[in-house]
Amino acid sequence: MTQKPSHIGEGLARGGKSLLEGFYHGVTGVLVKPIEGAVDDGVGGFLKGVGKGLVGVVARPLGGLTDFVSYTIDGIHHHTMADDGVLVLRFPRFIQPDKILRPFNYRQAEGKYYLNQVARGHHWLSDEYYYHQCLSSKSIFILTDLRCMLLTYDDVLNHWKVDWSHVYLDIEKIPEVLDAGQGMGITFSAYMDPNRGASKFFKNRRKKNRVIIVPSREETKWLYLEFVKRLEQLH
Repeated sequence: MTQKPSHIGEGLARGGKSLLEGFYHGVTGVLVKPIEGAVDDGVGGFLKGVGKGLVGVVARPLGGLTDFVSYTIDGIHHHTMADDGVLVLRFPRFIQPDKILRPFNYRQAEGKYYLNQVARGHHWLSDEYYYHQCLSSKSIFILTDLRCMLLTYDDVLNHWKVDWSHVYLDIEKIPEVLDAGQGMGITFSAYMDPNRGASKFFKNRRKKNRVIIVPSREETKWLYLEFVKRLEQLH
């Protein structure tokens, strides 16, 4: 069974996709169905295909429109019901890879929760949480066992997304601490993924300079230590 959308943004996104697919299949069916019919059953099949195509050009968009309305309503329903449901007192416990049950750790539970928000359906689904730092109410820097990533909150779709990420092996050298004026920060240079975005069109891999602005000096110190420790373990 298809899982219902959990919020308005997801409902609109899934409904819009169904609507576009309905129009696409409806229009292409007018051309494809007669050809398929002719291949299978000659002239008679061609005429049947024309009939199927004409039916589909109406039925398919209507089906997509129905899905759009349904997904949108479900998204609105779940979004409005979320505040009236079970009150979540704390994040789910973070279980480390060794599966040993340890006392509840709020920071680890928080970081694992946010990693799970963006891991669904992505290649970092198998990443293990390592450390994180909340940079603001809408941005979080996360370290996993394989990569670092910046998460930002999308106000339109009402969910967290990965703004950028780098596997540790692509980081050129040990990060540096800097005084960014607005607060302390960490900067590093990393090679871009050659299979993503505009990088695929360049013969030589491009590099990107990243700057992480951290709210306080103390938080910068701990994030830097964990970041460097993870890099040294892999190099």
